[in-house]
Amino acid sequence: MDKIENIFAKVLKDIKPDDEESRALVAHTNELVERLKKAVPKDVEIVVVGSTAHGTNLRGDSDVDIFLLFGNGNSKDEITRRGMAYAKSIIRKEKNERYEIKYAEHPYVRVYLDDYGIKADVVPAMKIHNIDEMVTAVDRSPLHVEFINSRLTKKQKDDVRLLKYLLKVHHIYGAEIKIKGFSGYLCELLIYSFGSLRALLSAASSFKVPLYINPLNSKEKATPDVIRKFNSDFIVIDPVDHKRNVAAGVSMESLARFVLIARAFMKRPSIEMFYGHGFPGTRARTLIDNFIERSGLDLYLIRIPLPDKSEDILWPQLKKVADETIDYASKFGFDVYISAEWIEHSEQGFIMFVAPRMHLKSRLAKGPDVLRGNFAESFIESHRKALGIIVKGTGIYALEKNRYSNIEELFRALASGKIIGRRKDLDFRKAELFVNKVPREYAESVFAQLFEKTSI
Repeated sequence: MDKIENIFAKVLKDIKPDDEESRALVAHTNELVERLKKAVPKDVEIVVVGSTAHGTNLRGDSDVDIFLLFGNGNSKDEITRRGMAYAKSIIRKEKNERYEIKYAEHPYVRVYLDDYGIKADVVPAMKIHNIDEMVTAVDRSPLHVEFINSRLTKKQKDDVRLLKYLLKVHHIYGAEIKIKGFSGYLCELLIYSFGSLRALLSAASSFKVPLYINPLNSKEKATPDVIRKFNSDFIVIDPVDHKRNVAAGVSMESLARFVLIARAFMKRPSIEMFYGHGFPGTRARTLIDNFIERSGLDLYLIRIPLPDKSEDILWPQLKKVADETIDYASKFGFDVYISAEWIEHSEQGFIMFVAPRMHLKSRLAKGPDVLRGNFAESFIESHRKALGIIVKGTGIYALEKNRYSNIEELFRALASGKIIGRRKDLDFRKAELFVNKVPREYAESVFAQLFEKTSI
């Protein structure tokens, strides 16, 4: 066994569910299925899908997806209403079970078996035999199970586990908007398309965009029309639905990170690539201080109390505020090098900015080209209170006093609610700003975000 295969074998022992975990997961899944069988009519088929059904789940990732498949005589609203009612009816509160309503294309129920650390999504869907019968996006999931289980070997399924774990360590696993990474099904298709993890990493070292992969036809190339049709530079055709790009949710940053990971591993295979460097949580504050000192940058942390709502609703709002703040800062001549947003314990939101120390008491506001129209005079008129009007070549600029003399003033205005008071569920009037000195209770998560943003 060569070095790469030896690394894969060692990691697989750590991440593949052992027999005890697998038996427990099967037992709990079967129990939920039996409960559902008693709750639903006989014409509703119950199917287990997702990584558990595919045999590609990771150790400790005891999540189950159970689909309730209704016949075509039912409307989308009807199957949603009935399916959620059936799912709620199987909850046993005396067994420390509970549920949440989650949302994808339509609502579904997430069941928590807290005593066993297991959660199961019970999803209503339409029973279909081919993609032309699809009513909702989730209807195709049972077809995915059929495809993966009929095509992937046991060795390839283990390679999928290794790929998922590698991507998870590097924070690019998961198709949710917070991550914009690789979904489990995409990982399965990539292993199927390239044959093995080793072959995939070797090929990924040379990936260039536009990147087109058809799992059923490796020789097929994308035409300009296909690129325009999917409006993406990374396309992986769903073999059960040729109109769907399975890689649509992967950001170009996530793809670029994957390529860098593949190049690094193939050039110098190391088991550390699967486990990251890690850091002792007790040293997080010291590590942050070291980073600030070495980089000469300032770190700004804004903490915002959150209402009792789903992270799926709150995180996009944090992300939008962070992006808008960066754009706003650039209008005053300030750069932001690093930003991150996260939620802790569903009650605190954080936005971190890392920026250079800049003092700009004045800035240049760009005006029109003097020789390309008659707009210079109106620009001068509208900037009568400027410190001066400057002509550079054929362009005209107003030298204005900056609203903020440094970026800290801008972030203090943000954290006090002067720039954004309320934004949907975020109340910045109750926010706190920490500059460089991060409180001990937040230090570990702050450094984890900082490490993720600055490491491959």
